[in-house]
Amino acid sequence: MIVSPRRILSGAIFIASLIAVAALLRIGLEWRQVIADVNAMIVTPATLPTEPVVTPTPQPAVAEEVFGPPPAPFAGQPTASPASNSAPAATATAEALQLSRSELNILLLGTDARPDENGPTRTDAIVLVHVARDTGRVSMLSIPRDLWVSYPTGGEGRINAAYAVGEHRFGPGGGAALAKSTVSKLLGIPVDYFILINFEGFKKIIDIIGGIEIDVPKPIYDPAYPTDDYRTIEVSFAAGRQWMDSERALIYARTRHADSDFGRNQRQQQVLMAIFQRVRERGLLQQLTSLDDYTGALRGYVLTDLNYRMMLELASFARTIDTQQILRYAIDSSSIVELDGNATFSVRPQALRRIVAQFTGEAVSTAGGE
Repeated sequence: MIVSPRRILSGAIFIASLIAVAALLRIGLEWRQVIADVNAMIVTPATLPTEPVVTPTPQPAVAEEVFGPPPAPFAGQPTASPASNSAPAATATAEALQLSRSELNILLLGTDARPDENGPTRTDAIVLVHVARDTGRVSMLSIPRDLWVSYPTGGEGRINAAYAVGEHRFGPGGGAALAKSTVSKLLGIPVDYFILINFEGFKKIIDIIGGIEIDVPKPIYDPAYPTDDYRTIEVSFAAGRQWMDSERALIYARTRHADSDFGRNQRQQQVLMAIFQRVRERGLLQQLTSLDDYTGALRGYVLTDLNYRMMLELASFARTIDTQQILRYAIDSSSIVELDGNATFSVRPQALRRIVAQFTGEAVSTAGGE
């Protein structure tokens, strides 16, 4: 039997059409999953007794911001409702979005909850990120976890306890509110958003991007690194550039017996920089396919009050950042004062004002990327 070229061409077109339809279905179903995943991460901070009541602004669906409206369902395909507030479809893409705020302060919190622990725990990694849109300046400020502070709602304690105290005292969202307001009161500047991730989520991120490269400045040996089952192990790192998987990177970011919490703060900043650089190299800031793979992996490990549009604006802005120009600061051992009793240490007011002025760009700084 001889098959005509026309029939062959028709068959090829039909197969290509099926592939295209499958791809459209994939995108439609994928963005619905992305919305569900992101919604699970978003939390509205509680209103503390000392704060004014602010009504949250409804946010448009993130997938419609990127892809436009979802494809219409085909015959026999059930219609799924996006798990988000509905809004008119936007025509903007992530590339076209501009950062709507001239300056932003975003609080990054890392929690060390073990697998068998329930409820809010301490936030043992505390980094504030300052973003200046018009100059392209980005800076990071590490705050030591044991810094003794006054909470805006009354009482005092270690700064890493603010999140847990807020959750217990004010309910869901109270931890985010108290952590943000405590850091804001300490530094004298607003804290606009927060992102909290536990260490399992930290490992997930590094797994997604395939590991990170770290230039270890000097050898590290920790004879008593704590494990999840409450034991300790010996860990060591040679000096020099090396590739780290998620487990190794987490140990590098958490170990402190070789130097101190202040040394750990520097390593945490270094790991954050390496993650950002790897994301840039892999083009994940531009990649709009397989989003559900990433959001699905992080669901349950990340909480934030960033809204959908701000996420897209920050992703667009991040592509313009020169990683070598990100400035890094810390409240370190040279700026603290030891306290008596059960308290730990506080920061000297004059030293803190100088650090904050440099961090925000109000004062000339010699800080660099190392």
